[in-house]
Amino acid sequence: MLKVVVDTNKIIACLLRDGRVRRLLFHPSLEVLLPKYVLKYVLEEINAHRGYIGRKVSLKAVDLILSKLSKKARIIGAKELSKEVLTKARRLAESFDPDDYPFIAVAMEHNVPLWTNDKKLIKHALTSNEYLAIDTPALENLLKGEEPTKIRRALKEKYLATRH
Repeated sequence: MLKVVVDTNKIIACLLRDGRVRRLLFHPSLEVLLPKYVLKYVLEEINAHRGYIGRKVSLKAVDLILSKLSKKARIIGAKELSKEVLTKARRLAESFDPDDYPFIAVAMEHNVPLWTNDKKLIKHALTSNEYLAIDTPALENLLKGEEPTKIRRALKEKYLATRH
């Protein structure tokens, strides 16, 4: 079983489209870890944008997906994270997006990748070497059994070798 922390943008993408992200999020070999506040935040965003979301996908489908996700995901509260990791994650996230620190903290505490397509977050992970942030193709390769060191090398070539 592959454990991965899932960024909020992946959950929103899963809700809006029945595609690659949703298929991966509910992959039977994937264990999803989420910081405690994420589902609450997603629900607040859905409620704030119900009209827009309702034009994209049925709200019943959204409720069903969120219900399935809440059963699949392991929710990690701040009390389950060491103070050292929380402090380090806050410090690391300060340089690009302070709101990302809970995701980084959970990834660091559990030594698992953080699934996101946020290029700044991925680049930061690759340059800091404190945690691993991966994009969707990298997650697919991990699920196929590719070695994390090979994944990291490919991500460095993709995100650090060229300008983005």
